Amino acid sequence: MPLSTITMKTQKSQVQRISVPPRLAAGHLQASMEEIDGASDEIHLLASGVKFADPLDICALRTLIDHAGEMSLRVYLECPSDPSVNRYLERMNLYDELPDNVELSSPRPAIRRQPLGGKLIELSRIVRSADVEALMDRIAEIAGEQFGKRSTTAVAFATAVGAAAENVVMHAKSPTGALVAAQRYQRTGLELAVVDRGLGIPRTLPANPRHRGLSDLEAVKRSLQDKVSSSLEEGRGAGLWELREAVAASRNATLAIASGRADLSLSWTDGALHRNPSTPAKPISGTWIWIRLEAGKEK
Repeated sequence: MPLSTITMKTQKSQVQRISVPPRLAAGHLQASMEEIDGASDEIHLLASGVKFADPLDICALRTLIDHAGEMSLRVYLECPSDPSVNRYLERMNLYDELPDNVELSSPRPAIRRQPLGGKLIELSRIVRSADVEALMDRIAEIAGEQFGKRSTTAVAFATAVGAAAENVVMHAKSPTGALVAAQRYQRTGLELAVVDRGLGIPRTLPANPRHRGLSDLEAVKRSLQDKVSSSLEEGRGAGLWELREAVAASRNATLAIASGRADLSLSWTDGALHRNPSTPAKPISGTWIWIRLEAGKEK
C-alpha cells in the first residue's frame, strides 16, 4: 500500500495527514519525512492499519514522530487498531518519552513486562558514550542467545555495533541521537536497526579531503573500508568496517546502509558476498543501518 500525504486547509490552521501502510516500510516512512516541511500547524500520522513492525520499522516510525514533533505545533498519532500490534509497540517502548506536542489517539495499553533480554532490545536512544556501553551489554546478551554466550561472533558483533553507535555520538550531529532496536526471531534470526537523523555519511565523510568528490553511493561504500573516516586523526575509521567484518563472520547475514541518495545492501550466503546498490528517489536523512544475522551456527 503506497504512502499518501494529504494537506487540509482550515480557517484557523493547516493540517497535514500522512498515511502509514499496514506493513510498516522504512522506505515509505523516510519518504514521508521529506513531505513534512514545517508549513502545517498540525500533523496527523494515520497508523491505525499497521499490522506488523520489525526493529527497523519501529525506529523509522519513531523517527517520523520525532521529526513531525519538531516541524509542527501539534502531532496526532492514530495508534494501530490491532490490539496485539499496539501492545507490541508499547512493549518495544515506542511511546516512551514522546515529544510534548504529540497526542495519542488512545491511552497507552497496559502490558505485563517480562525479562526478554535474550530475545529483544526495546527501542533505545543513544546520546552519550555511557548509552553505547549499556547497548553493547544488551547486544552481547541477545547475540549470545543465538550464537552462544561465549561465541566470538556474539562478542565481535556487540563490539562492532557499539563502535558504529559511537560514531553517531561523535560525528553525526543528530538532533536526537541514534535509535536502536532489536528482535531475535526463531525462524529468521537476529534483526537489529540503528537509525539517526544526523548529517549522513555523504555529508560527513568529505570533511576529510581524501574522500571528497564522491557520489553518495561511493561514499557509503568507502565508509565500510578500514581506516576510512571524516577525521584526519590517526587510528580512526574502523567503526563501520568492524561492523561489516562482524556481520560477515556469521556467514549468513545481511547488512544494509542507507544515507543520502545511497542504499547499499551486502548479503552473505555461506560466506559468499552479494552486493545490491541502489539510489532512492528521495535523499535519506541521516544514516539508517539494518542487520540480520540468520539463525544457524557460526563458522
